[in-house]
Amino acid sequence: MQNFRGVAWRQAGLAVLLIAATLFGTPGSCAAQDSTSDDNRLNPRCGGVFDLCGYHEQQSDRPVIPPTFERAMRFSEGLAAVRIDGLFGYIDTSGAVVIAPRFDLAGPFTAGFAEVLVGNHTGVIDRNGKIALQPEFARSVPLSGSIVLAQKGQYRPRRDPESDELERFNLLFLNRGPMGLYDLSKGWITTESYRFSSFAGNDSNYVWAGGFTPDSQKIGLMAMDGTWKIEPSFDAVQRLSENRAVVSIDAEENGKSHRLWGAVDPDGKLVIPLVYDWLSYWQQGYAVVRQSGQEGFLDVNGRLLGGRFFQKVERDGLGKPLKVLLGAKWFGISANGTLTGVKELPAEKPSPDRIGQLERTKATQCGNGALIIRRNGLWGLQGPDGTIVVEPEFEAISCFRKGVAWVPDRARNAWCPIGPDGKRRSKPDCQPVYYEFSVSHQSPEELDPDPFKSSVLWTQAFLRHALEPSYPAPRLIGDRVQSNGVTIASCRQIILCD
Repeated sequence: MQNFRGVAWRQAGLAVLLIAATLFGTPGSCAAQDSTSDDNRLNPRCGGVFDLCGYHEQQSDRPVIPPTFERAMRFSEGLAAVRIDGLFGYIDTSGAVVIAPRFDLAGPFTAGFAEVLVGNHTGVIDRNGKIALQPEFARSVPLSGSIVLAQKGQYRPRRDPESDELERFNLLFLNRGPMGLYDLSKGWITTESYRFSSFAGNDSNYVWAGGFTPDSQKIGLMAMDGTWKIEPSFDAVQRLSENRAVVSIDAEENGKSHRLWGAVDPDGKLVIPLVYDWLSYWQQGYAVVRQSGQEGFLDVNGRLLGGRFFQKVERDGLGKPLKVLLGAKWFGISANGTLTGVKELPAEKPSPDRIGQLERTKATQCGNGALIIRRNGLWGLQGPDGTIVVEPEFEAISCFRKGVAWVPDRARNAWCPIGPDGKRRSKPDCQPVYYEFSVSHQSPEELDPDPFKSSVLWTQAFLRHALEPSYPAPRLIGDRVQSNGVTIASCRQIILCD
């Protein structure tokens, strides 16, 4: 998969990202025991001359907590980590500091506890800021109740200091090495020799666990007391999605090795047998399944939508069954499996009456309220107040992020940054390709053998579809690991549309 950079998905697109999973299970977020509705009500927002951070209400985008913090994290269980004068503390939803800033880094609260960094070691505090586990560990990530995922040694920061934070378990990088389960009151429950992955979020009684040595690579389901619910027997697993967790094993048949896929329920029972050649996670009630070179939509009970396989199937941007290939013709497919005709829309050329006109729509709106606009086939940006921020003179353009927008530069055969004045910047460095968003396990379709030209054509198609819905939207192609289908990258999955 290419190295994408840019803004995150919004609304429906964000849901797609959170559901996506790696082979060992990139788990999605799950509500903690004491979480409040305010956790999702307020979003961090940074900006201004000094790039200070405050919080806006999600629905209305109304500022609620003024921008006075150097960094601001999302709320968890009613508290949010903020940096003040170089150190992290916690505020409540009114903006009042309730845990004084004294930590080098601070993580989210889970079941009443949060991981904090002091110097080169992490520990755990409770909601009152009292130390529950002395900072003596490389990582000490709260899981459930008094159980934490612990690792001895010194904390190792990630490479990008801007994104460095004490991520919760469901976002934890698995390459941090062996870890073990640790009870805040009793000490070590297991040896520090496992790799862990979320099974059902922080309120679950189980975690996926596997070893690091060649003779302990199998993955099983471990209870919080360190005992096995399912003995290690799988080669790849995911977390629960719609009450099903995809699992697979490596098998050998006629001297050739291949992988067989199935799924377990919340109790760890195998409810989808290990007989399929490939199986995605469940979305909108269905997973994509492949067997003997054909594909189908499988519901949580193992029934095929329409009662059969097809040559290929495609979801829409939200994961709902969209269409199927039968013979040489594509058909739409309904919730009851009925097939309907599908007409592929041809590319349209801009009509002559658009020449000289400024074209804009909410479908090209950026997160800060600016609009990507087009005039005579070239792209620019218009501010929220209607003034032209960047004249439409580029083949394609992105929204502004961290003070720059990205535009194609044919002379350099690369995407290069421009500043608020619309002029080229020397830094950051130009990039061979640029896509404004990324989707786990999917990459943009290739529209030209040259990666730079392909990225320009793809972005142009995405922007043009936003202005002309009849113009075909570009596609995202699955990596055949956990996304084997095709996603249509329409504006409705990426940016708010009319």
